[in-house]
Amino acid sequence: MGSLLEHLRSYQTLKIMSAMSSLSVCVLFVCVQLALSQVSRGPPRAGGSGADDDGFPTPSGCCDWPSCFDERTQLCLDTCLMAWSQCPKKLFLMTCYSEYMSPFGALPLQCFPDAAPHMEEAEELGITGTAKEVRLAVHKLNGKHCHPKTGICRPDED
Repeated sequence: MGSLLEHLRSYQTLKIMSAMSSLSVCVLFVCVQLALSQVSRGPPRAGGSGADDDGFPTPSGCCDWPSCFDERTQLCLDTCLMAWSQCPKKLFLMTCYSEYMSPFGALPLQCFPDAAPHMEEAEELGITGTAKEVRLAVHKLNGKHCHPKTGICRPDED
């Protein structure tokens, strides 16, 4: 009985060692492939990885940015749904204007639900700048004053 148990243990040990050996070979193979793909791309170009870097992915839409805190509305912005909601307690979200929010930088203007419909108008009027500056300018253009008791809002008169 003891001999059978020893053979079983040695068989299990050999099986584990064989699996680990196969895993090591797979990891080594992946590392070699990664190294070869980096060599085939050539040396990095001056100026870092900009928009003209062929190997750097480009955003496919607003869903490529995470949810963020919108300073103007003081609400959380779901970039995929392009909708605001109350921020959950004890949840830290970066500001939507942060350059570090995504590998693609700050959230683009077209991903803000209140600015997207007015982008053409802003371009026609020559409004340029950061998303924060353009949003502020657009809100000044579309300013309204609301009656405190009735809640009826009317456009601001110049």
